[in-house]
Amino acid sequence: MSKGRYNLDDIIKNSFEEAIEYFNKNDIKVKDDLELKILESPEELIQKYGKDKINEYIGGMYDSGTVYIIKNSIKNFVDSVLSGLNRSYISNLFTIPRNGVLWPVYKNNDDIEKVITKKDTESLSIHEIAHFILRSIGINNEWKASFVEFLVYFYKNELYKYSEVYKIMEQNVEICEKYIKKENQSSPYSLGSRLAPYSFGSCFANDIIYAYENILNKNKESPKLNIKDTIEKFKHFSEDYYVETTRTFNMIISDYIAIAKILNEKYAMLSWITNCLLEKPPNTMDNI
Repeated sequence: MSKGRYNLDDIIKNSFEEAIEYFNKNDIKVKDDLELKILESPEELIQKYGKDKINEYIGGMYDSGTVYIIKNSIKNFVDSVLSGLNRSYISNLFTIPRNGVLWPVYKNNDDIEKVITKKDTESLSIHEIAHFILRSIGINNEWKASFVEFLVYFYKNELYKYSEVYKIMEQNVEICEKYIKKENQSSPYSLGSRLAPYSFGSCFANDIIYAYENILNKNKESPKLNIKDTIEKFKHFSEDYYVETTRTFNMIISDYIAIAKILNEKYAMLSWITNCLLEKPPNTMDNI
């Protein structure tokens, strides 16, 4: 990661403040005294909580009114993405992988490294603030926090406005379907791995948003899904069934996309045949 081009501490602080502002604007109250603590590495957290609770790859954490963000994690993530970045774009959108799921990023004309840094920092801030919000309503786990993270990231960046983003979301449906079907528990994305709740939370959010905004919403300029109501409804979701919940909804969306694709192909074929049959034959009708 480049050094001296921008101040990472400032990016983290701005992302944290912007995330709180967005939650508050959507009537999801985040207390003013929620503290941000920026750490160079996770070592301080490992010393405090132990290696059984904190691993060396942790990017952030919420505990007792404080959000911790780890700078080394952000730097390593950005370096990893840059080294394997797919330079192909859909319009002005590209993707970065988080927990195995593709996150749409609107590049505009900004520096690509700075964009990735800001989006990773933004996602980490949203995720840890989500833990605070979920605990305040009596529920909390990584699946739900990851759902809120993807949900808020999507709407905060107004990605629903871009028709191209739904092609990326359809890729996620396929990716998530593969994760769900994996039975090998040694796989990094298997149901029994430490990443499963994070991945499945993002998958569930991806599928819910796709259903609301691409299938049910005819006016893409105004979002259909209400963030506050959606988070509140998590009170009715059992923590024990997050895998089955994700599996069921992903299957429905996957079937819908497959059927829609077939119908679109049939429509294109029908349109082509109809045009051929009704097209005026050359040098024939002119003499009638």
